[in-house]
Amino acid sequence: MFNPVLLGTHLKKLRIKKSFSQDKLAEKADLSGKYLGEVERGNANISISNLSNLANVLEVSLMEILDYSHELPKSTEEIRAQLHDTIARADEDELIRLNRIIKAILD
Repeated sequence: MFNPVLLGTHLKKLRIKKSFSQDKLAEKADLSGKYLGEVERGNANISISNLSNLANVLEVSLMEILDYSHELPKSTEEIRAQLHDTIARADEDELIRLNRIIKAILD
């Protein structure tokens, strides 16, 4: 399942590993630094085309960027933090759906 926060966290780690600043990576991938920051925080969606550009600049495969399964939470505290972030970003309709899903699981 797509998770923008995990993708952003993974992308940031790849960027830091290659010693790029946000602005430098964004410039080389033909993106704005502000937009890349939003993607890294999980607050903006990114197209496959832009991910492909980032992969080329970072000299990794697109699949390596998209494989962020190792970023999954490992502790209850991490799970709570991720749920909190998801809820904080959700709009009204998403909150209603989340509430229904949680109730269906826990009731």
